[in-house]
Amino acid sequence: MKISLATNFDDNLIDEIKNYNVYELYGRMPYDLLSGGRPNNSINKLTKSQFENHVKKTRANGINFNYLFNGACTENQEQDENWKHRFKEYVLYLKDVGVNAFTITNPHILKLIKKIYPDAICRVSTFACVNTLTKMKYWEKLGADIICADFTTINRNFNLLKEIVNELKTAKVELLATNSCLKDCPLIHTHVNSISHASNMKCSEEYIDWCLHKCQYYELCNVFEYIKSPWIRPEDVKYYENIGIEHIKITERDFPTDMLVKRLKAYTDRSYEGNLLDLIQGHGVSHKIVNTSLVDKINLNDKNTVLNEIAKIRGFKQERTYP
Repeated sequence: MKISLATNFDDNLIDEIKNYNVYELYGRMPYDLLSGGRPNNSINKLTKSQFENHVKKTRANGINFNYLFNGACTENQEQDENWKHRFKEYVLYLKDVGVNAFTITNPHILKLIKKIYPDAICRVSTFACVNTLTKMKYWEKLGADIICADFTTINRNFNLLKEIVNELKTAKVELLATNSCLKDCPLIHTHVNSISHASNMKCSEEYIDWCLHKCQYYELCNVFEYIKSPWIRPEDVKYYENIGIEHIKITERDFPTDMLVKRLKAYTDRSYEGNLLDLIQGHGVSHKIVNTSLVDKINLNDKNTVLNEIAKIRGFKQERTYP
């Protein structure tokens, strides 16, 4: 299995993972000509020199670097000739730095990149919500090399995934393994557009990811939704390999290095005995040790109190933070 791992741009991460089977690291500058998949106020700050050095070190260790142009809304900038010229210059800059792969959501951006940088690996983001064979074939014809399936709908549909793998001629299928979004999430299109606008140059630092908060609150009130959520167990990776899936993706870009390595190790070892939320929770990460005991401090018969206490300890209903 080829693993695509989020990077937090800590150079120590590369040292920690270089002996694992990591196909690529992925990330982006907080501000560029397009938008991405995380609000700018939720990811760690990054200078141009830090970015360049991190990409160069990644490539020097034989790992691909995938730059994210995966915002769901481009504000129609790709129709402006001046913008396309600036975009071409930026793509060529990324090529010079060492970037050799891109994740996109907009088909026009895919075509632009393939024209500017034909040898680049182009991956379709899960934000494109590709969940049928017809959509997969469409992106393949456009030149997509890897297509990350819509994890909220088909991650556990083995019959469909097997059919897609067998029917595609050149493109490979990727699955996002570490996400606790709702199965068939009704807010997915609203959410991806909302965070796309929150990750561009016009973004307000005061943006609140209300879709995220609403969904996690719903999951807290209906904890069975965590089981229904289409994450993939490390123990089940072999079943996806058996139907021809070659790529999986591990999040989150704002996580500390030890958490990213923990997730990588779990999916490399195909086993994890710890807290499920260590693998699928996408926010509220903290190194602080909370000295509290549910048994000693609250009445366990009070469901709401239990859920609120768990929320406080695990970082639920909080902005993603980088300690």
